[in-house]
Amino acid sequence: MAIFLIPSSYRCDCGHQLDFFENTVREMAELSRKRRKPQTIGDGSKHGVEFKGGEAVAVICPKLGRCEIMGWE
Repeated sequence: MAIFLIPSSYRCDCGHQLDFFENTVREMAELSRKRRKPQTIGDGSKHGVEFKGGEAVAVICPKLGRCEIMGWE
């Protein structure tokens, strides 16, 4: 269960934290809403955040695979 920390940070189940600018997250959410396909952004490591329908839905981890985002911290 991945966690949404603040408006632009996410933590994977493996402990890796992904930090983005708020504007980048907002743009990806809008892009996923317009294209109606999942969109993914990464932070330079092999981790990524998947956006679908205008919101972040999962963290993609190279070790654990797809981890659903279940809540806030």
